[in-house]
Amino acid sequence: MKRNKFVTSIFIILIIAIILILGLLMYSLFMDSEETSNNVENFEPNNQVINTFQSSTNNEQSENHAILDPIITSEGNETQEKESIVSSYYYNQLNDTAKEIYDGLKENKSNLISGNYIIDYDTKFNTILNSDGGAEKLSEDFQSAWDAFSYDNIDLFYIDPTKITLTSEYYDIGGIRTYKISIGPGENDNYFSDTFKSKEEVENAINYLENIKGQMTEQIATDDIYTKIAKVHNWLIYFINYEDNETSKDQHTIYGALKNGEAVCEGYAKAFKYLIDGVGVPCVLVSGTGNNSQGETESHAWNYIQINEAWYAVDVTWDDPVIVGGGEQTSEMRYRYFLKGSEEFLSDHTEDGMISENGMNFTFPTLSTENYTS
Repeated sequence: MKRNKFVTSIFIILIIAIILILGLLMYSLFMDSEETSNNVENFEPNNQVINTFQSSTNNEQSENHAILDPIITSEGNETQEKESIVSSYYYNQLNDTAKEIYDGLKENKSNLISGNYIIDYDTKFNTILNSDGGAEKLSEDFQSAWDAFSYDNIDLFYIDPTKITLTSEYYDIGGIRTYKISIGPGENDNYFSDTFKSKEEVENAINYLENIKGQMTEQIATDDIYTKIAKVHNWLIYFINYEDNETSKDQHTIYGALKNGEAVCEGYAKAFKYLIDGVGVPCVLVSGTGNNSQGETESHAWNYIQINEAWYAVDVTWDDPVIVGGGEQTSEMRYRYFLKGSEEFLSDHTEDGMISENGMNFTFPTLSTENYTS
């Protein structure tokens, strides 16, 4: 009987000891998790500010290629459901990590119009961040992914890229560090540009622009490819006035170009791609520098467009020049930079694939040597 009591006592002591050990272990793990560190990197994609140097005050219709019928721009019109071809030209140049970041942005593009949506990559980049120089590498890949995303998708007019934040969080448990990554507004209330305050305002702006593109696409649907390009080119020259006042809003976006009728070269070039995408002609946004008529070199943006497997340059901004001393634009002035080959176009335009300082160096399509001839 005493032996049984002794065995029972030993068993109870062992149970208590096990419970105490487990309790200490759980407490230790809890304390490790409480020591979790959060690192908000506040890495924001750079947005290259592109200036231009020629403005337009003369918007007379070209004598050779008619502009489109007036586009109805009432905000009450419904969006026309037209499938838009979105280029992946810059996406295809990214490395695997940057492509994963881009894929997350693209998959959640419709969610970005909320202004505060957070794209959660969870632990997808944990291995990279645990390697030497991993944080710097991921930052570079994020910048490259954003550059490619914004050049392939020129309809992100409502986003201020300086408010987009890459957030890195890590926690240590048992000596093992695990990173989680997300993209969102960070410490900002949202990542809207100053023009927009709500999702509803963005949706209205999208509908407005899609309506313009839909009407234009419908009007030129039966034209040959050259005429389609010429009509879009001429309509933009007719509609947009050059605006280089940095206090003016949206002059770098399609919204400023197509809603306000005011833009710098970046706005011209983005608007051209936006409308050309609607008619299914391959077109990319290109950046670099240009030597203007005053002999000055400044940052600039234009487009390359593909016809019959060959690429040609279009610079809508420089085809809409100020006439010094007044006077009217001639047809020669209007088409000086329209569907040009490298021999002529690159004499005063220089490509620069460094879209932003911290990203990768992209390559552009190789232009045909000769100008396009129909």
